[in-house]
Amino acid sequence: MKGNEDLSAEIDDEVLQELYSWIDGIPLSRPKRNITRDFSDGVLAAEVVKHFFPKLVDLHNYPASNATDQKETNWRLMNRKVFKKLNFEVADDVIRAICTCKPVVIEHVLMALRTKIDRILWERDHPPPKQDEKPEVDQEQTSPRGRNKGKTGLKGAPVKGATGAAGAAKKGPNTSKQESPTVPQHHGSQSKLQPTAQVYPATDTVSKVQFEEKQQECLAKDETIQILNAKVRRLEHLLHLKDIRIEDLQQRLDQLRPSNPSGPVGTGYGPTRR
Repeated sequence: MKGNEDLSAEIDDEVLQELYSWIDGIPLSRPKRNITRDFSDGVLAAEVVKHFFPKLVDLHNYPASNATDQKETNWRLMNRKVFKKLNFEVADDVIRAICTCKPVVIEHVLMALRTKIDRILWERDHPPPKQDEKPEVDQEQTSPRGRNKGKTGLKGAPVKGATGAAGAAKKGPNTSKQESPTVPQHHGSQSKLQPTAQVYPATDTVSKVQFEEKQQECLAKDETIQILNAKVRRLEHLLHLKDIRIEDLQQRLDQLRPSNPSGPVGTGYGPTRR
């Protein structure tokens, strides 16, 4: 969780209710009163991670406290011992904002943490295919023997007449003239064999490191999209409220405006009521 993100931006009510429902489904050691104060010392955040990854968190490392220094210590320790293993991090300025109970900040952090947890759980339930689970063609191409097959263009099958030519060479020059194999003179025969040598190159396989990097990129983009969608919904709501306010003020202005049957005096820029 980078510190340069706008963590003071308000979150849409539907998104907040979904987040609170997710928290309510996790057994915590404290009664839920005020999420900003409840999560300020990091204890409940550690319990949330432990609920999904029990072996990853030792709760005795995070004592409950009202002191800001101890709260920051808990969060920084969680950064090093827990979040680092999840490829997640809370910046120092965000930690200070959490510990001083600044509104909305902890909600942004919990939303990002939830996205990370959901992604890891999904990856655990949908692991990438192993070597023995790949199609037979992929296994042959990635194995040393399969790569040798690909060079011949015929998956390792001996070229017709090759053994005969070797035998003729051993018998001597006279016999080689009599028993030398005749090679069919088909024009374009090489062009028909070349494509089969490059059907499934080994370079098409993706390494595990590249796969994980792409997953992390998708995770970061999902988090950004979720935050931007919440901002858009909030701005639409504010725009709607302003439209209602403008309409109400316009009605009051019309009521206070004196009636004049002969028509308005002077120039007016407001809309004329019919």
